[in-house]
Amino acid sequence: MGLFDLPAPLFAAVDHVLGLVLPSFLRLGLWGIFAGWLTMMAYRKLSNQEEIGKLKAEQKIQQQKIVGFDGEFNGLLPLIRHTLSLGFRQLGLAIGPALLATIPVLFLVAWVAGQFGYETPAPGNVLNVTTTPIAADIDWQPVSAVKPEEDGWQLTWPDPGDTVSLRSGDQELLTLPTERNVPVIHKKQWWNCLFANPIGYVPEHLPIDQLHIALPEQKFMKFGPGWMQGWMFTFFLCFLLASIAFKLLLKID
Repeated sequence: MGLFDLPAPLFAAVDHVLGLVLPSFLRLGLWGIFAGWLTMMAYRKLSNQEEIGKLKAEQKIQQQKIVGFDGEFNGLLPLIRHTLSLGFRQLGLAIGPALLATIPVLFLVAWVAGQFGYETPAPGNVLNVTTTPIAADIDWQPVSAVKPEEDGWQLTWPDPGDTVSLRSGDQELLTLPTERNVPVIHKKQWWNCLFANPIGYVPEHLPIDQLHIALPEQKFMKFGPGWMQGWMFTFFLCFLLASIAFKLLLKID
């Protein structure tokens, strides 16, 4: 389990309870709203709201002076410079806390991507399976579940209670279906200490770097282009709208 996967069991437990009364689309939206609230709370806690508020008030006064200025252009330049300096000082006070405030959301996004990213295929569906590079010393059991292709295999998804396993010699690499719907397994990388692959990794001694299973993506919208139908659009739209709403409601500078 990676660092950003640590709260995943808690998120999963809450989502299970929500799933008793809410469909996946509404749960996904709620997680986006929660992410927006969490970001704003973290930003308010980490930022110097009092100082930012003073700078904003002073900047408004300077802007009013610029609007009402009636004189030579040379006399206007100091007002413009001072107004810009106030804006940059606000940015300097806000940018660090804003970046830090996004870190808690990464824990949530790591879980949401796994929970709402891909779905379990229906029994009998045919999926493409490929490896990089193309591997020749990989065996499937049962053999009848796969059909060799030029760049991989066509795999027939097993019936409930049945499994399909992928082996290299005496070593089992993968058994389908997996506990989590993850389309890629690969050799372990340094960043897996932050974001782990829940279904494991390709052993280092094997000649392949990764195996890809063309799992179907979950769809949450029945209209629009494909990029709008997956989890990312719905989640981040709710996240953005919730962030703006909480910023206004809580009067966060």
